[in-house]
Amino acid sequence: MRLNPIASFLLLAGVGSVGHAETLTEQNVNRTEGGVCPVRTTPTLTLAPFPDLQPGTVGARADNVDVSYDQSVAHYRGNVELEYDGRRLLTQHATLNRDTGQIDAPGETTFTDGYVFVTSANFSLNANDNVAVLGSSAYQFSQQNARGEAQSLTLTETSVDLADATFTTCPADDPVWQLSAGEIRMNKDEGWGEAWHAKFELFGVPVLYVPYFNFPITDERKTGFLYPTFGSSSNNGFEVETPYYINIAPNMDATITPHYMSQRGLQLGGEYRYLSAEHQGQLNLEYLDDDKSLDSVNSRYLWHVEHEANWSQHWRGYVNATDISDDNYLNDFGSDFAGRADTHLYRHAQLDYSENDWNAQLRFEDYELIGQYRSPFRTIPQISVNYQPFVNDGLSYSFASQLSHFRNQDNSDEYATRLHVEPGFSYRVEQPAYDWIAEASYLVTRYQQQSPNENISDSVTRALPQLRFHGRLNFDRFFEHDGENYRQSLQPQIQYLFVPYEDQSDIGIYDTTLMQEDYYGLFRARRFSGLDRIAEANQITIGASTGIFNQHEQELMRFSLGQIFYLEDSRTRLLEDDSSAITSTNSELAAEASFYLGQRWSFSSAIQYDTELNLTRKSQTALEYRKDENNLFQVNHRVVTNLIGDNIEQVGMQGVWSLNNRWQVASNWYYDLSHKRTNDAIIGLQYSSCCWAVRFSAYRRINRNFEYMQNIGMLNQPEFDNGYSIQFMIRGLGGDNNSLLDMLQKSLFGYRRPFYLSN
Repeated sequence: MRLNPIASFLLLAGVGSVGHAETLTEQNVNRTEGGVCPVRTTPTLTLAPFPDLQPGTVGARADNVDVSYDQSVAHYRGNVELEYDGRRLLTQHATLNRDTGQIDAPGETTFTDGYVFVTSANFSLNANDNVAVLGSSAYQFSQQNARGEAQSLTLTETSVDLADATFTTCPADDPVWQLSAGEIRMNKDEGWGEAWHAKFELFGVPVLYVPYFNFPITDERKTGFLYPTFGSSSNNGFEVETPYYINIAPNMDATITPHYMSQRGLQLGGEYRYLSAEHQGQLNLEYLDDDKSLDSVNSRYLWHVEHEANWSQHWRGYVNATDISDDNYLNDFGSDFAGRADTHLYRHAQLDYSENDWNAQLRFEDYELIGQYRSPFRTIPQISVNYQPFVNDGLSYSFASQLSHFRNQDNSDEYATRLHVEPGFSYRVEQPAYDWIAEASYLVTRYQQQSPNENISDSVTRALPQLRFHGRLNFDRFFEHDGENYRQSLQPQIQYLFVPYEDQSDIGIYDTTLMQEDYYGLFRARRFSGLDRIAEANQITIGASTGIFNQHEQELMRFSLGQIFYLEDSRTRLLEDDSSAITSTNSELAAEASFYLGQRWSFSSAIQYDTELNLTRKSQTALEYRKDENNLFQVNHRVVTNLIGDNIEQVGMQGVWSLNNRWQVASNWYYDLSHKRTNDAIIGLQYSSCCWAVRFSAYRRINRNFEYMQNIGMLNQPEFDNGYSIQFMIRGLGGDNNSLLDMLQKSLFGYRRPFYLSN
């Protein structure tokens, strides 16, 4: 060790200290707005600079200094300031030994190395091995709220070792929780700590002893247990989940979650996530070996895989699939990948290639219907090639082709191969005041089919021309109201569509369904998704949309209204016994409206109204007040008539709100007006302080048990599942304090922003 000669030996006695230190007192605690959560200011130790201080040398300053005869030992007294390789010390007495590299301060000291700030009863540093020892210390880390006390504290280049110590991240002077341990070690580089013979104290009371415990001291991820969740439900009994997180690599992690249910048994869940420059995705598995609540001995499971790949600007791939062991799995256990009210699981994998004017896709597709329904077809595979070059002057042509093979999931003898080609031409004109497009295409489809249904032909070829004309006018007017400037837009539009009729009853249904006719759907060229049914059309669609914008071009209001007028009936049905044929002269009247009442209020509504029967077919209305992402309230109403032979009319209320800086409440309630019953209700209450949080929730929801409904029928009184859960979270030990909005997402009817009836 080299002592800086200017600072240590030639400095005149009597020079006053200009150093300044902040100690761990109430003066460092500032309160946030609302007086809830203290914020502990990071302590600092500022010394006047030492001129020309080189690495490995000690800068020293004091009121008095005594140097030994051989100049190997220096004694400093009164406002002693020392600096060595970024370490700073303020004390009243210190001794420096140049030969041994020892620095001793026998009295009270204030010390920092930039990583930790310490006030201690004494200080000792051996500069040769770079180890500092401080006795009877109070410490606080510079970048975190982590702090505590220790009988002794040892600092090395890589760690902070504490003996007979406490640790907490609670910023209040009287911490709600803390660890007390015989030994605690903090790793400076990796941001985590280890404790041996540790007691976890809550409100000053020891509640848990563990011989070994590791915990994060920064926001970096660390392998270890996450906070458990306790609950109870009429379906599952007493429940407890104890997730264990595994930090495999910076771009890779996993979570293993044992989930014990007293009425069912032990379920194991696992999640693996990964991220790289070209790939990202996750794998999930849930498995219950033997459900004790069932008479039969069957394992129950859910698996989910999601993967996205971007190899280059031309090649991309995607996989998303979920599978369950039985129809009642989602009802009994819930899932992050499917809602309890979902009617099917959708699985697909695809590979895309794009190059200038054309693109190609290889796709596998699969539906699993939840409930006792006829098994759908898998698409294994579907190959699509599309070509659409850019042509000047508005004229363009295109060529689309698709080759698909379908196979029934349960009956391998029922399958079909479909080849479809669709050349087309279009001419488009776009001007500020108007735009229109004329399209002509020819749809040729060839089927090879194998089916037990005698009405399905082995081989079918269908060829249909399609003509479409769509035009739109664009009007704008400007006006002033209450000193503000506004703009109103008006866009009337008209479409003519012609497709001749062809009997398609000898073609099976493989990937086709009837689409909804909301306002924007009125102007589609097809009534059915997929290609198994192409409905004939000789129709005119008329509609208009108007909106009001403020001077910042924010839309304040939008209203749209439209209807189709049929010049001829449409005889094409999806199935022979359904009502998808059209015999009326016009479609349902489709209207959509949205209003933004200031920055926080919004109103949205969509309706399909049958003008011949004076009947609302579908409607969705929502009024929402949104203060911010974590404070909102919504009232909604929806109507659906003749849904699987039943009419649905529901009213719902849901919201999440911070009562103050500590209390947050969330709730939803959905009432079935048709059957006069509550289908889904949940309430959650969360208390959060600076150091800990507790969440309590209770729910009641209709039991979508398909086996139960099949046995007793839908007309009897349904079963309900009732339950509650409680979760305790500690801030600063890897806990989370999410908004209660995420709780609403897991209910039977999760929260969503006001939406339309579009597909």
